[in-house]
Amino acid sequence: MHVMLDQDQWEAANGLSLGDVLTDISEKAHARSRLITSLTVDQRTITDRDLDATFLGEPIARFTRLKAVSQTMDEVMRGASSTIQHYAELLRKEAEELASHLRMGDERLTALDAWLGKLADYLELVESYPAKMHPDRAMTPWVQALLEARAQRDLIRVADLLEYELAPRLEP
Repeated sequence: MHVMLDQDQWEAANGLSLGDVLTDISEKAHARSRLITSLTVDQRTITDRDLDATFLGEPIARFTRLKAVSQTMDEVMRGASSTIQHYAELLRKEAEELASHLRMGDERLTALDAWLGKLADYLELVESYPAKMHPDRAMTPWVQALLEARAQRDLIRVADLLEYELAPRLEP
C-alpha cells in the first residue's frame, strides 16, 4: 500500500492492518506536533465514524493508497475560529435568556444544566489552547461560583453570574 502523509511517501509492509498503518501515521504526525485532519483510503474519504474495529482490522493488501493530511493546532484553530465565535455568541444569548427567566422566578434548572454542558464543551476547546485565550476572559472561577450558587439554589446569584460575569466573557 502506498502511504502519503502530507509530502512524505512510503510503501507500507504487507501483513499490516489498516489500523497499524493509521497508528504509524498518527505517531508521525504527532512527532511533528500536527493532527491528522483528512484521511482518504483509495478514493474514499474516511471520517471518525468509519474507524470501527472491523475497518481498522482490514489487511492493507485490500487497499492501494492511503493519503493523510495534517495541520498544526494553530492552523486547526484558525480554521475553526469563526465557528467557535458563533458558538460563543449562541452561548452568550442563551445565558442572557436563562438569567432573564431565572429573575422572573422560572426555575429552569434543567435548561441551566444543559447550558452548563455546552459551556463545558466550549471551555474544553478554548482553554485547551491558552495562546488564544484572553486573560480577562478566564471563566473557570465564575463557573465555580455559578455551580456553588446553583447548589445553594440561589437563583438570583445564578442569574447575576450568567448575565454579568459569564455572558460578557463569551463575546467574540
